Amino acid sequence: MNDKNSLVAKYLLALSKYQEQLLPISQRIVADTYFSKESFVTGAVNLGFNVISRLRDDARLIYLYTGAKTGKRGRPQEYIGRVNLKSLDMNIFSKEEIIIDSAKSITLYSAVVIAVALKRNVKIVVIDCEDDNKETPCRKGFFSTDTSMPTQDVFFTYKSRFQIEFLYRDAKGYAGLTHCQARDEKKLEFHFNTSLTAVNLAHAFCNDCTRQTGKRISVASAKVLLHNAALVERIFSKCGSRPNLKINNTIFKELIMYGVRDAA
Repeated sequence: MNDKNSLVAKYLLALSKYQEQLLPISQRIVADTYFSKESFVTGAVNLGFNVISRLRDDARLIYLYTGAKTGKRGRPQEYIGRVNLKSLDMNIFSKEEIIIDSAKSITLYSAVVIAVALKRNVKIVVIDCEDDNKETPCRKGFFSTDTSMPTQDVFFTYKSRFQIEFLYRDAKGYAGLTHCQARDEKKLEFHFNTSLTAVNLAHAFCNDCTRQTGKRISVASAKVLLHNAALVERIFSKCGSRPNLKINNTIFKELIMYGVRDAA
């Protein structure tokens, strides 16, 4: 790589540094569209990883020729035209419908094509994405450098990366992930682990609340709920209420659930 100080180079250096620890866990690297670059993809593949990411909307893709050889002189045919995501060649693409939940399904279109910018064959998965600002759905292309990877795995693997982002979002917003002012490496490591552990415990609490109330609780709502419970507990204790009031009276539940909304 020419620029050793680029963001791509730094991530590849990190992968190279922890290659022996990471490969036994998983050979899949999930990255956003920024990393759908030839330099990153080739570097990660050379380290033994398979990259799953989303292609740019203007990515140039070419169909592979899989027909019989003509036997004529010259170089054998390799390509048969450019891929148009808005009008897929269904003689090459395969169609697969998967169930997301009881009320929603999604159609996946997949094929092995050449990604010109990546300089390699990739397994591409095309889906129709809803856009509130557009009347018709827009199509997005996801890819895997492992051309034998099942279509559903490509889609669900890329989708899973958002769950990781939610973890860090909640840690920053509600567990003080970025609030540590220490400079010592061990102290920083302890702070980060504590913050992320707190978020995991909060998610476990949210799941327990969901099972008991039927209401999907986010970390933000859990914070509101615990604040309400502490406030109501203090008011009840100062008012000299009976100990069984919280058990026999639905007012307590209504008060602690005040401002608690269903998670999106």
